[in-house]
Amino acid sequence: MARYSFVDEWLVPASPEAVYALLSRPVRYPEWWGDAFLRGEGDEGPAAPGKRARLLTRGLLPYRLRWELVCLEAAPPTRLVSGITGDFEGEGIWTIAEAPGGGTRAVLEWNVDVRKPLVRELTPLLRPLFAWNHGWAMRRGHERIVSLLETGAGRRSPLLPKLVEARAQAIPPVG
Repeated sequence: MARYSFVDEWLVPASPEAVYALLSRPVRYPEWWGDAFLRGEGDEGPAAPGKRARLLTRGLLPYRLRWELVCLEAAPPTRLVSGITGDFEGEGIWTIAEAPGGGTRAVLEWNVDVRKPLVRELTPLLRPLFAWNHGWAMRRGHERIVSLLETGAGRRSPLLPKLVEARAQAIPPVG
């Protein structure tokens, strides 16, 4: 069986709203996640049930994964639930909350069956290597989101104007 279950935790020096604004737009992952997300196509704007993103991803191993994510639940700024189909089939759940001591704790629960024939067939032998590959992709995402959202570093990113726009759209108007 090629079933994988991972729990990944990110600590990010930014508000839950800022983290949610980035995580809720998977078609934009290639703009900031970089190496692991090669292409994103689909519905723009903040997450909402039924919105879809088609993604092309890779790790350090020499294969690519094509999969589609459909939003099943969006509860700004605390929770995103997605159904996954394609080279993966299963579910991804982001839980986002203020971290003790400041910043944000974002936890991804990734529970998928791998459908890509090469990976599925080699899983009994290479499961630790495939798990390491997943870890590499998640570390890259964590490094990139921290770099983008950290405060006081004096660095300006070309994505910050997009982030400000995303944050404004993610926060409902008062009244």
